[in-house]
Amino acid sequence: MTRVKEVEPGSNELPDYKSPTSRLLISLRKAYDNQRIKVAELRKTIKHYQIKTRDLENSREKWKKESKDEQEQIDALNKEIQDLKKKMANLEENEANIKKKK
Repeated sequence: MTRVKEVEPGSNELPDYKSPTSRLLISLRKAYDNQRIKVAELRKTIKHYQIKTRDLENSREKWKKESKDEQEQIDALNKEIQDLKKKMANLEENEANIKKKK
């Protein structure tokens, strides 16, 4: 429980502190400085994570594009394999027909 009756936020009343004003100013200044340091550290941490997130997104996009390109290449090669199998089947069929005719 506080020793001094708290004042409503936004009012112009000053609480009746028992400590001298000079000590209160020093205390408030230290609290303000500590708060500024904490905020600066948090901003630095936020910036670090923003940069890390950006880098991860770029890397993900790069790998996604690379994967898509590789999949397209695989699909093209599979299609080529199917075409070659059909040609081989036709050639074998033609060879079988030629042997039957002889």
